[in-house]
Amino acid sequence: MPLRATQAIVIGGYNLGEADRIVVFFSRGAGKVRAVAAGARRIRSRFGGSLELFTYGRLLYFERPNRDLHRVSEFAILHPYAGLCAELGRLAAGAYAVDLLRGAVEEGEPPGGLFDLLLGILTELEEGRPAAPALRAYEVRLLALLGYLPELRRCVGCRRAVPEAGSVSFSPRQGGLLCPVCRDAAPDPFPVGPEALGFLRGALRAEFRAAARAALALAALEELGALLRAAYQERVGRAPRSAKFLEAVAASPAPAPAPAEQTAP
Repeated sequence: MPLRATQAIVIGGYNLGEADRIVVFFSRGAGKVRAVAAGARRIRSRFGGSLELFTYGRLLYFERPNRDLHRVSEFAILHPYAGLCAELGRLAAGAYAVDLLRGAVEEGEPPGGLFDLLLGILTELEEGRPAAPALRAYEVRLLALLGYLPELRRCVGCRRAVPEAGSVSFSPRQGGLLCPVCRDAAPDPFPVGPEALGFLRGALRAEFRAAARAALALAALEELGALLRAAYQERVGRAPRSAKFLEAVAASPAPAPAPAEQTAP
């Protein structure tokens, strides 16, 4: 069994037997990797807490040729991204970002730019940036890297140029924008206002961090969330399982601030 070394991020896992754990990594060198961490659940495990969700580290694993389950030799933490677990909203957003990637790629597929994209979104979320625009930037760039680059300049129905402003729609099934004439014949038109359209076009050109920090109105965020979720489902064949958790957390009222401590006069 050859020994492989690569940077990797923990994107999932589940228990195996009484003491082992199967860990799902997304690696810079090999993409999605599933590997057994023997004894990981023992109290004195050599892995300690390194195999927690979101942890970024240096992975050493024994590759088992022609098998999709390898064996972890070592996982040294480079950054734990523990800040994502400090607040429920960031945890939900991080779990959603990881879930999108995990559900869209298979073992053995080359990672391309996906590894750096995942690092980018985890960093933005841990730093406490607004989650909604960061996730929208992540979603559109993820789709592009998966080979589902949407048509954002011409109508996918008649191939005419789409104006910078005006009434347009987006069809996930047809893979791009629709003019008002072609919209009526589409099975799945989603409205796209000028602000949302400008974000979609800019997010594919700009540096990820700049796109993730865009200031967007609530209406534009809602438009983008609906159409990008539908585009992902069209591409992957299923909705991300963590989407409902993210929505529930976003809809829950924010905790009331603690009362200020009063001092005696």
